[in-house]
Amino acid sequence: MNIEGLEWRDNWRVENGPDSFVVPFPRLRSAQLVFHGTSEFSYRQYGVHLGQDDILTFLGPSTQTITGHFIDCREGSPTFGQRDDFEFSPSSARALVIPRGVGHDFDGLENVFTLNTYELYLPALDDWATSDWKPKGDVINVRSDVDPDSVPAFVPNPLPAGDKWYGLVALQQRVMIPLLSHEYPVTKDVHFEDGEAHRIALLKRSTKKDRPEWEPIAGIDGLGWVNLPYVSSGPESGFVPLLEPYPLYFIDHGETGYTHDAFGIHLGQEDHLLFAGPPNQTVSVEFMDTRASSPTQGARFTVDFQPDATRYLKIPAGVGHALSNLENVFTINRAAVFLPEEDESDYRPGNDVIDWPRSNPEVPRLKANTKKAPAAFYAQQVADQEVLQQTPPMHTTPAIMLIDGPNGEKLRVALRKRVTSASN
Repeated sequence: MNIEGLEWRDNWRVENGPDSFVVPFPRLRSAQLVFHGTSEFSYRQYGVHLGQDDILTFLGPSTQTITGHFIDCREGSPTFGQRDDFEFSPSSARALVIPRGVGHDFDGLENVFTLNTYELYLPALDDWATSDWKPKGDVINVRSDVDPDSVPAFVPNPLPAGDKWYGLVALQQRVMIPLLSHEYPVTKDVHFEDGEAHRIALLKRSTKKDRPEWEPIAGIDGLGWVNLPYVSSGPESGFVPLLEPYPLYFIDHGETGYTHDAFGIHLGQEDHLLFAGPPNQTVSVEFMDTRASSPTQGARFTVDFQPDATRYLKIPAGVGHALSNLENVFTINRAAVFLPEEDESDYRPGNDVIDWPRSNPEVPRLKANTKKAPAAFYAQQVADQEVLQQTPPMHTTPAIMLIDGPNGEKLRVALRKRVTSASN
C-alpha cells in the first residue's frame, strides 16, 4: 500500500463447517463492533485517531464492494500527505490495520459490520500538560476534499497503553454511554480570526429509546437477552463497546446454509451471543434445559428472532441450544466460565461442549458448573491462545459426543477432523 503501516493482517481461524470459521482473538481488553444499517452508508470525511490504531475485520456479504480512502496526516511520516484508495470485500480471514494519524473513510459499508480489536496509545509523559488530546475526543474529522497542500499534520500518541488504561476506558464507557443523549460527535480543528485554533466537538441529539437492561425468555431459568449500551451515529448506524473481561471470538457461519443438527451443551460456559447479520433474517434457536438442579429442568422449546447488534443472548451453562438459519450471520461471544466445585483442574475449555442430537426426544440431566472462574483463569486462557496461534490450525472445531463407558458412567469423546492444509 502507498501509506506506511497501512496493511492487511491475517486472522487466525479454525474451520467449523463447509464455509464456516471460528475466529478467536487472544485478548481480555475491550473491543468495538460498528454497525452501519442497510441504507447506503458513507462517512464522506476522514476520521483521524491520535491515540488508537484501528484493527478492523469487515463482516458482511462477500459479494459487496467496499472502497477505502486513506490519507497520511502524521507529522514526520515518510508518506505524509500521501493518499491511498482501494476496493475490497468483507472477509473474516483478515483485518485492516490503520495506524493512528492516518485518516480513513469508507464507501459501501451498508450491510457490513466492523469488529475493531483496537490498540490504544498515550501521549509522552512530558506532553500530558500541554497536549490537547482527550480520550473522549480521539477522532478528528478532516474534509475528504482537503487540499493536498493543506493536509493537517498531527502528532500521534507514542506510548502503548497498559491494561490499567484499557480498564479505565472500559469503566468510563460502561458508566457514561447509557447516560448519553447525543450521537457520536464530529470533532474538528477550527481556526478563528484571531489566529487561535481550537478543537471542537459538534453534537447531535440521539433518538435512542430507553429499554430494559434484561429481557428474560420465559420457560427456562436464567435465559434471556441483555441489552447493551451503544452510541448511535446516524438513523441506522452506531457502535457497541464489547467490554466484558473475557476472551473474545466470533463465528463466521458462511453463506451457503447453516443449521445445527445437534444441541450444543456447555457445562462450564455461559454463552453471551451477539448476532450481527441482516435485520430482516429470521434465526431460530431451540433450547433444552439439562441442568439437574434447575427449576425448569426438562424444558424444551424454540424461539425465533432477528439479528440485533445491540444485545446478546445469555445462555446459562447446562442449557442446550441448537440454532437454525445462521447463514450470513456472525455470532460474537465473550463467554463467562464456571468451574467444577470439586476439581478446577478437571475443566478443559476446548472440550466443554456436548453434542446432543436434536432427533433424540430425551432431555438429559446433567450437572453444570457453578463456581465463577477467577481473573487468573481468563489470563491463562489468553496466554494459551497466544501460543496456539503461533502455528496454523491442525484440526476443525471438535464434535463431542456423550457415550456410555465400560462401567456405566458417561464419557465425553472429542472427534476432530484434520484440516486439509495440515501436513500428514
